[in-house]
Amino acid sequence: MRRDDARARCDGTEETDANVLLRRHLRAVHGGTPARRRIFRYMPFTIVQDATAEPEYEARCVSGDEADCGAGSGPRSDPADVEEWQRRHTQETRHTRYRRNFADYAVMEPPR
Repeated sequence: MRRDDARARCDGTEETDANVLLRRHLRAVHGGTPARRRIFRYMPFTIVQDATAEPEYEARCVSGDEADCGAGSGPRSDPADVEEWQRRHTQETRHTRYRRNFADYAVMEPPR
């Protein structure tokens, strides 16, 4: 209760004093040290591409005078397929500007 009152009053010194008294009480009356806090250590995970999932490639035409064309390749598993779609679209429309997207899945690997 003493520690809670000190916290409520934002009195850090009194709170520390209450913690010290509580630890002394636990050692003297209850025979031992208080339970220790858990310590979590930093683990250097590595981010790697998930080998079980295929990456996706896609392009969208952003050429146009007043508005983007908006034509898209759709998701493809091979970047060469997207490049071929861009070449064909340029031949048909003379559009030359594209926004390309790449998506994949990543996994966090713990240290070995």
